[in-house]
Amino acid sequence: MKAVWKRETQGYFYTPVGYVFLGVFLTISSLMFYMSILQQRSGELPVFIGEMNYLWMLLSPVLTMRLLAEERQKKTDQLLLTSPVSLPGIVFGKYLAAVTVLLIAAGATLLYVLIVGIYGQVYPAELAVNYLGFILLGCAFAALDLFLSGCAATPVTAAVLAFGANFMLWILDLLETAVQVPWISAVLRFLSLYSRNEPLMMGQLSAAGVLYDLSFIAVFLALTVYRLDRRRIGGRTPLPRRKRETAGDTGTRGRKDRRKYSGVSALLLALVIASLAALNVGADTLETKYGWRGDYSFNHISTHSEATEELLAGVTHDVHIWALFRKGDEDTSLTELLNRYAARSSHITWEQADPGLSPALVNRFSAGSRVPEENGLIVWCEDTGRWKLLGPEDYVSLSMNLETGEFDYAGWTYERSITRAIDYVTRERIPRITVIQGHGELDGETLEAFDRLMTSNGYEVTYERLSDAAYTPDPQDLLVFFSPQRDLTETEAEKLTAFARQGGSFLFTRDFSDPDTGMDRYMTLLRSYGFICRSGIVIADEADENSLYSGNPVYLLPEMVSTDITMDLIASGADQLLLPGGAAFMDPGETDTGLIVSVVLRSGATSFLKQLNAAGSVTIDREDGDE
Repeated sequence: MKAVWKRETQGYFYTPVGYVFLGVFLTISSLMFYMSILQQRSGELPVFIGEMNYLWMLLSPVLTMRLLAEERQKKTDQLLLTSPVSLPGIVFGKYLAAVTVLLIAAGATLLYVLIVGIYGQVYPAELAVNYLGFILLGCAFAALDLFLSGCAATPVTAAVLAFGANFMLWILDLLETAVQVPWISAVLRFLSLYSRNEPLMMGQLSAAGVLYDLSFIAVFLALTVYRLDRRRIGGRTPLPRRKRETAGDTGTRGRKDRRKYSGVSALLLALVIASLAALNVGADTLETKYGWRGDYSFNHISTHSEATEELLAGVTHDVHIWALFRKGDEDTSLTELLNRYAARSSHITWEQADPGLSPALVNRFSAGSRVPEENGLIVWCEDTGRWKLLGPEDYVSLSMNLETGEFDYAGWTYERSITRAIDYVTRERIPRITVIQGHGELDGETLEAFDRLMTSNGYEVTYERLSDAAYTPDPQDLLVFFSPQRDLTETEAEKLTAFARQGGSFLFTRDFSDPDTGMDRYMTLLRSYGFICRSGIVIADEADENSLYSGNPVYLLPEMVSTDITMDLIASGADQLLLPGGAAFMDPGETDTGLIVSVVLRSGATSFLKQLNAAGSVTIDREDGDE
């Protein structure tokens, strides 16, 4: 085998074949690198490597077309088949020669990784898994195309057959998304090289995927050996036999022996293929059921956090999730994560549903203006009768770009959104936020964004009037005051005092233009919680560039102070907040033993306070007497 491997490897570079393959491969991959990485200023190497996978489909026939077909064309196959090297040794030697050139091409692409590493961030573990899938896919195509070279009479015929077969594999992958018969679609997906390769391109180390690629290679190498063996025992190259006793007797017995030998070898080959198929089905089933894939993606997008693991361990109600994707448009990261949820808890199940083909499902879970969206999720718990709709906007987090003043996508929040939805639908009681009305506060129309934010995080939002005699605040609720313009009545203050004594919680918001006079009861309530309000608007000192945005002293960039609730934000760098028009509070200093006050946002050390004039305007220049 070593001699065959050495001979064929040298043959690639004694002829133009190896140079043509490497030249075309590197030219096309360089153009792809420029368009997908350099031109886009992107560091998404997994996406780029996934795109390079299609080069194997196009270029693998160049490597394999002459390996066996040329031997047959030049009539040197008889000499090869009767050489001291065994048939498996011949096949493996030629195959390893093709893989050697393939690995040289794959190794050359590490130059692209080096360029990204110099100017960006490279994640070695994820990259290793990506390259494992990339190389295995190339080796699989090489095994298939080598078998077709053994079936062809000339290298040109072998190349045409290989191109056709490779293209057909790609077509079958597309056909899987178009077929509506479930079992046929499942079979096509099981056989698809590209579908098996998807987890590896996502940084998910799939043992079942690796096993399938290795099984695919083994099957076609075995078929190649069987094909050459059939040619040898078919009379073209006779097997060595003992001396003939009689010519007629030997010929008859030889034909019978060849048929018998051929039948046994075909049966053994069929048994091997069936065993490998069963092994792959079992590995695929177990991996999906128990979530055995290793997550080496840079953001661990399908790895559950401790909070999710704790929640799933305590789920006692059955939860079913519909993933609303059209066939072929699935979000593979999301479906991988759903598989892991189902593997972690027997109470979690999910299925894919095409929203265009499931109008009854969409209507069932539509409520008001919120309807199930394509590429979204429906999370449903029959025991509680509650459901949660998640859309594409729930899967991403945003951050402010201080250079452009716009929001940019900061990352994916698949797990956080799904975990919160499961928690919401399985809770015995939904946490409720009650927004107080009747004092000129912001109303429901103005607070639409607040409602949407709280609802997406698993809260129920209601609006109530303290003046309503039938309404008594529930101490399990959160009472919210959004910038009231009129004071509380004595009866309302008594209700709030009773609410506080029972352990009730408040959220207050205040704008710099909110009134201070005539708000005695409300201000007393604020002071009881350590809020000492100051009238006026906070102005940043223009000399302190880090405390204001874009040179505008009214647009504050306050310092986020490290507390128990902010330390994680500060540690992750998510501590910048744009605050246009800030109201001021004094630090209350020492308080009674029952009250702990933590300052979370602090303006710049040289900022100052300006008062509004009668017309509601303000001069932002510092003057004597400004606090």
